[in-house]
Amino acid sequence: MRTIKGGTIALSLLCLALAGCATSRSELKLTSPTPVAAAGATKGAVFIRTVNDQRSFEQAPSDPSIPSLGFEGTAQASADVKARAIGRKRNGFGKALGDVLLDDGQTVAAVVRENLAAAFTEAGYKVETDPLAASLPLVIDVDVKEFWAWFQPGFWAITLNADIVADVRLAGQSTARTLTVHTEDKRQMATDSAWMEIVQQGLKDLRAQAIAARVAEANATVRLDKTP
Repeated sequence: MRTIKGGTIALSLLCLALAGCATSRSELKLTSPTPVAAAGATKGAVFIRTVNDQRSFEQAPSDPSIPSLGFEGTAQASADVKARAIGRKRNGFGKALGDVLLDDGQTVAAVVRENLAAAFTEAGYKVETDPLAASLPLVIDVDVKEFWAWFQPGFWAITLNADIVADVRLAGQSTARTLTVHTEDKRQMATDSAWMEIVQQGLKDLRAQAIAARVAEANATVRLDKTP
């Protein structure tokens, strides 16, 4: 009886601790990617002109994958908070509670820019910061449609998810290439480190997609150039 009672008390204390963490607002500092430049001659230069955060936030969505904010709510949240928001904490029953933000100084747009720049570097391109560079870079515009981490409660474990969708468009082209990432992982608790790891994995997958897409486009251009 004492063992059961002691276990019940411990479980209750754990639930209270988790509830307290879940109602707070966390700020995470994501680590910057360290790209390894491709061997051989540079394939050209790229200038990322704009990265626009076009995510849509709702006040109280029933779907946890839709961005929302606690505390002051979506309608009253500042532009800075929305630019840094990447997830929403929930309790074991799925009720939305506190927020997950990027660290002060980081934004979703800046993080996507940094990771796409790393992807282009690894694909063999020189990433320019000057649009008037003598190397005549490819000019890229990016629209971030989705960037959100969320979790599904479960009996034995929760499932952490991260969704990233970005439209990447070459200047002068009417159509964009859409990069779509979904990653998930089973966890016992949604700690700050767990949120960080699922988002970092999503960004890693985004870089891999961007590299594959750029290599495929470059190969297609080479084939067209060789067509008699």
